[in-house]
Amino acid sequence: MKTINIEVGLNNEHVLDDILELKYSSEHCGLTTKSFNIKKEFGDGEVTCWSFDGLMVRRRELRFHNKMKISGFNEIDSLLFSILVKGEKKIYVSGPRIELIQEEMESCISFINKSNGHISFPKGKFIKEIIIKISDDFIKRHQLDISFPIYKNYSIENLKDNFSNQLDYKTEQIVNEILNDNKKGLFKRLFLEAKVLELLMLQFENEKKGINTSTTLKKVYLVKDLISNNLDIQYSVYELSRKIYLNEFLLKKEFKNCFGITIFEFAIQERMKEARKLLSNSTKPIYEIAELVGYKNPTHFSAAFKKHEKITPKKFRMQEQ
Repeated sequence: MKTINIEVGLNNEHVLDDILELKYSSEHCGLTTKSFNIKKEFGDGEVTCWSFDGLMVRRRELRFHNKMKISGFNEIDSLLFSILVKGEKKIYVSGPRIELIQEEMESCISFINKSNGHISFPKGKFIKEIIIKISDDFIKRHQLDISFPIYKNYSIENLKDNFSNQLDYKTEQIVNEILNDNKKGLFKRLFLEAKVLELLMLQFENEKKGINTSTTLKKVYLVKDLISNNLDIQYSVYELSRKIYLNEFLLKKEFKNCFGITIFEFAIQERMKEARKLLSNSTKPIYEIAELVGYKNPTHFSAAFKKHEKITPKKFRMQEQ
């Protein structure tokens, strides 16, 4: 596999500057907005950057033609908050020597006072990411260092402890708001500042609770996958908790925090979604569909489907056809 190596100078504003071409730039009400395209020889996609008063928010949506290695990046005296919605990247920091992988729906946060190393992006994989760069002045102006020991807890030496945090339900909602927002000028500036502060407060609150660790959240996501990939099995909360080695109370609480619904509600939602698909796109008899989504008794399935969809499976199929 061909690897493209890009060396980044110390004065670069963006880690990816050398592979970007400016498409649009404006300044309004103290907000600087810049939009870039990826140079065609490197890949496809775009990067949008908003900056004002010590805060920078970047939205990356791109795909590289080859494996991409960006070396020598340097972000001085700033809090970096990376939220990877889609894709994957590897981060290597020298001094202290740290090598980590950030995957889809994971975030990491670190206060950088010196940084040298490289970031690697895979070939052909779509990357959707929000990068938030918060200056030391912004932190002090909002007294964030008083509310939370940022410099100690988020130092580069502790990067491993703040890495691979699964996005919880509330964080995911805020990130989607940032990704889909179309405000401009002053309204965009106020919106971004409010959302960044909201994300930081969630981060601080979760850490103070001491339960939303990477390990706990990954177990909760494992439960989500267990349910989605085994719809023919109706797991009890007790069975799920035994499988992931997490007590029932914490599992139920953290699942609701992550996804905004209970384990039971999520399981029903997934079963009905699969049932709708099978009823619409297959000729399988209803009793067989019932078994595939976890109901041994077709009557119980029909009752559950009607309660959830406000229509019987038979009428739904007729309606779809």
